[in-house]
Order: sequence, then C-alpha cells, then structure tokens
Amino acid sequence: MELNGIVFILSAPSGTGKTTVCKMLKQELPELKFSVSHTTREARDGETEGVDYYFISQTDFEKKIGRGEFLEWAKVHKHCYGTALATVNHHRQKREDVLIELDVQGAKTLRDMCYKAVFIFMLPPSLEELEARLKKRNTESKNTFKERIEVGKTEIKQLALYDYILTNSDLGETTENLISIIKAERCRKELYQPPSPDLGNLLCNKVNT
Repeated sequence: MELNGIVFILSAPSGTGKTTVCKMLKQELPELKFSVSHTTREARDGETEGVDYYFISQTDFEKKIGRGEFLEWAKVHKHCYGTALATVNHHRQKREDVLIELDVQGAKTLRDMCYKAVFIFMLPPSLEELEARLKKRNTESKNTFKERIEVGKTEIKQLALYDYILTNSDLGETTENLISIIKAERCRKELYQPPSPDLGNLLCNKVNT
C-alpha cells in the first residue's frame, strides 16, 4: 500500500523544551499522530507507559533490533531509543501525518537512508539558557549534567541535517512556528489530493496531454 502521510522529525538538545512544545502541539493539532519510542531507560516522575515511551529491558530491545522492528535506533546518554517501523507505516498508510521526536543520531541515520521526511531542529536561545534549563529540571547528576551540555553542543553543530530551524525563546511562539511548518508542508503540490472527482479528472487529463 502507498504511504501518503508526512513524517515530521523533531530534534533538540536535552533541556531545550521539546517535550513541552510537543504537549502543546498535541492540543493544537489533535489529528497529528505522535510516534511513541521504545527506550531502555527507567521512567521519570510523571512519565506514562505507552504515552511518553515504551519502557523495555535491554534484552527485549536487542530482540526487536534482531527482528528488524525499528525504523531507526540509537544509544543516547547510555540508554537505547528506537522508533517502531510498523507504527509509523500504519499511520502513513491511513494518510495520517506523524511526528517523531529523535536525537541527532537518529535523524542522521534516516538522512543516510534517504528516508522521506521533514527534518526540524529546535535550538535554545543560548547555551547559557540551555544550562539554566537543565539545572532547573534537576534530574541529572553533576557528571550527567556536564555530559548533556557537551552532547548538546555537538548536536547543535549538526544543523545541516535539517530542513527547518526553530529557536525556542517562547513556548507559545515556538509551537505556532512548528504548526506553520506542518501546515505549509501539507500544501506541497506533490501531496495534493483533489477534493472532487471533476477536479481529479481535469488534473489527470492535463497530465496525460
């Protein structure tokens, strides 16, 4: 079956505010589907199984790799994360758009595969602000905090992988900009679906003449 739904890839350094923006996006675009990743890390306070992630063991994760169940997977901050291929394809076959939250490693994997998707990167206003947000989150040890900052700097240098760049200075504005990107991509001519048979016939005849 032809896959018609659009896949949107959203990446951001840890602490940029991606999770909060995605929660706001869900409220504004309820028809947009969100791919729930599998991870080997433990759930944080407030996270829900099947909503934020599917939390599985390292052994089960490796079995899924062996069965080819992941569109992509990567090891980030000592834990594995993977995107279920079947889930993404299921939505695309129903002409439903899907947003996948991915780290830069995962985005690069899909780029190297020439995977058809819209790649979006979210930046913090500054490195200083990124550090402040991570400190405020207070979920990492001192060593982990330093590691996340350094990884974030490396990720920011990979902007060339992406089609769109957002700066998350204001959550509301960032969400609006993300919605604008999604709506604009839906208007691409190659994705146009004639709303009536007569328009469809007219366009088909134009192509054939």
